[in-house]
Amino acid sequence: MSKKLSLAMSMALIGAMSVSMVGCNKTTPTSESPAPAETPAESVAPSEAPAETPAEAEVPQPEDGAKLTLWGAADDQEMLTQMADAFKTKYADKNIEITLRVNGEDTAKDEVQKDLDAAADVFSIAHDQLGSLVQSGAIYENTLFAKNVTDNDSDGAITAATYDGKIYGYPSASETYFLYYDTSIFKAEDVASLNTILDAQVPDGVTKFGFDMGNAYFSGAFFLTNDCQLFGETGADETVCTFNNAGGLEMANFIAGLKAKGAAALDDAAAGTQFEAGKLGAYVGGPWKAADYKKFLGDRYGVAKLPTINTGSADKQMKSFAGYKLYCVKSNTQYPVAAMTLADFLTNEENQIKRFEMRQLLPTNKTAASNEKVTSDATVAATLAQLEFGVAMPSVPKMSNFWTPTGAFTKDAFDGNIQAADMQAKLDSLVSDILQ
Repeated sequence: MSKKLSLAMSMALIGAMSVSMVGCNKTTPTSESPAPAETPAESVAPSEAPAETPAEAEVPQPEDGAKLTLWGAADDQEMLTQMADAFKTKYADKNIEITLRVNGEDTAKDEVQKDLDAAADVFSIAHDQLGSLVQSGAIYENTLFAKNVTDNDSDGAITAATYDGKIYGYPSASETYFLYYDTSIFKAEDVASLNTILDAQVPDGVTKFGFDMGNAYFSGAFFLTNDCQLFGETGADETVCTFNNAGGLEMANFIAGLKAKGAAALDDAAAGTQFEAGKLGAYVGGPWKAADYKKFLGDRYGVAKLPTINTGSADKQMKSFAGYKLYCVKSNTQYPVAAMTLADFLTNEENQIKRFEMRQLLPTNKTAASNEKVTSDATVAATLAQLEFGVAMPSVPKMSNFWTPTGAFTKDAFDGNIQAADMQAKLDSLVSDILQ
């Protein structure tokens, strides 16, 4: 499972998030993308979408006798079967057929772009793949239910479902990372501030703070915390990255001083080993490790939003990157109204609660996310709190330039391999690599 965008989430997360985006897909579309497939004559073409929204005008009913194919991950099949049956019951007079196939977020994009005709009418993707799919003409714009997205979903989910100013996706779930900690070493008030964690007196042999410094999904967030921009304010401008401004330099120097204060570069496995041995105070990780860390820590298990950071001037809440799952409709579906209606149905409030109950995937729908069934879990509460400071990942092609050089830079800075006098030049080089 990629820690940049976990496709097999044990939990997914939601909240009001920054509208800037930072994506992790490594597939760059060709410079000359094919035009979208011709829209069937009886469909609602994107260019012909009415000005009224579903709340203001009657939404067309699904086509009679529509035959749809729905893709989903293997672990989602039982859930999707129940949802598909409920959809067919709701529109029983339309005699809709739905065929389910196993094809998850990790493979759907490539399969769609390889053979659009053979692709499912409705499928789920990681949101950072949206731009490539739109550019290749594979996605049908959400012309009927965009208002349901803008009215009901979190800001981050709305941004994740949007490309070039238009809503294409139907958000279903999201994730970010947060702070795990050992309650026998730190109290809740201690982990509110990274500076407090690093200044604490801990037993010999205990690592105060662990962080995957070589993974830009985690370490890149340091720069966003200090108000640096990645692809502009909204994550859509591939000409802008300000990691080398004064705030970026200040944060790079802060990273360079972490090891001397008791921080360690750890990955998930190493953190788990140290937690189990009682040798780690706090660690930044994702929801996919919650079950393991609960087992390792037992009664010592604690979770919280990420701490604040003070690099010398003021406390700033640490930001995080986040990813979303989106349902999409292929551009050449023969039944666009039925397909869009199904995608909207799969992501409505009721089904987002069902998705959480059956798959522990946390809703993007704001009402569903506030449901007691969702919020009663401590880990969910912590991640919801962090998602207020999350930064959704964009789908701009140049994001493929971000991960490797950024991870290498933050690891080198942490390890002391960059001298203070060279830090600005190294940042300039990093930005050049990202924007090339």
